[in-house]
Amino acid sequence: MTISNRDIKTIYICPKKGKLDIESSNENGTKKEFSTDAFGCELVIEPSEVLSTYPMVVKIHKTGKKLAEYDMLEGAFVGYVLESAGYEIGDILFESSYYSISLNWRGYVTKMLSFLSAFCESCANGEFSIMKNYLCRTCKYSADCFRETLQGDNITFVRGIKGKTFQRLHELGVDSLCDIVSMHDVLEKEFGKGKADKIFYQAKSILENRCIPFRPLPKLNDGIYLDIESYTPIDFDYLFGLLDDNTYVPFLARNLVEEKETFKSTIAYLMSTNKPIYHYHSYELVRFRKLSKKYNINLPNNLFGRFTDVYKIYSEYVALPLPSYSLKAIARYFGFNWRTNLNGLVVIDSYKDYIGTNDENVLSEILRYNEDDVRATAFLVERINQMREMMSVKDSFV
Repeated sequence: MTISNRDIKTIYICPKKGKLDIESSNENGTKKEFSTDAFGCELVIEPSEVLSTYPMVVKIHKTGKKLAEYDMLEGAFVGYVLESAGYEIGDILFESSYYSISLNWRGYVTKMLSFLSAFCESCANGEFSIMKNYLCRTCKYSADCFRETLQGDNITFVRGIKGKTFQRLHELGVDSLCDIVSMHDVLEKEFGKGKADKIFYQAKSILENRCIPFRPLPKLNDGIYLDIESYTPIDFDYLFGLLDDNTYVPFLARNLVEEKETFKSTIAYLMSTNKPIYHYHSYELVRFRKLSKKYNINLPNNLFGRFTDVYKIYSEYVALPLPSYSLKAIARYFGFNWRTNLNGLVVIDSYKDYIGTNDENVLSEILRYNEDDVRATAFLVERINQMREMMSVKDSFV
């Protein structure tokens, strides 16, 4: 098995996903620039930049606002492999749009080796516990983990159950989906009707493998559907994708200099009509506010009042037998298919490839992905209206 420094974060957060990702990447072959062996595995370095070879100075690009512990372990991994391969190390740099840090990596080597040893041992034994974390939202293995937990009537992947809620349910003797359904009154007394209903209908939806709208759904008029693509390493919003009257309208900034005018053109288009503006989750709203402040653009007062978060409607009104309420998870559940294999994380690497190569085929794939996102949002709005019509004929289920 070949482990790259790029695998460290995933292994740290979810060892099972780390193993499956490594096996998948090993099949495709990993570029072996610098390597050594440890624990029966080949350890490989894939630096973002090599600034000097004697002494060795490498740079690792990051996207966060600050370094996390897994970044420190990655730095120790990089230093250990390079030194084991016989290189004299001058510096290991971590850089994002928020910081540039020279890492004192030697202090983390012992912890990194212990961490890596435990992971390799788990790989050999096939012993991985299933854990829910933020990676599940885009993970291609989450559905398999979801099904595996259901076989044991486990509540790990039930939406709304984590942390203190999970602990309190356990204290109440609620440890299974069946417990949740049979103890609805207990949940309502403990958490209040709103939260109890969400947990109850989520468990019921999973047990009965069906979609359950558990509150009267709003009527959604036809509108404009919005999705933004950003290159987070430099905080650059380069694509504002719109779907209007079933026509895809992309506003593309080729570089940072064009970002302001592209944003203004997007606003002008949106203000040319009074249609509702549908988006999925809060990202688009956050980016509009940030860009308006960044470029000192006064947005019309009525603009944000037209924004409608489709995610919030599904989250507050509909129970689905899914581990995640991401756009892809719900749209695919109802039968929508994307034309690319990109997701919110992979598209960042794709745009990085485009910057490095100016390959228009890469950009075309990103545009297809963005178009599919807005079409999926429109598709989910249509499903809400269909469910609403059916609820008027049949009790609250589809």
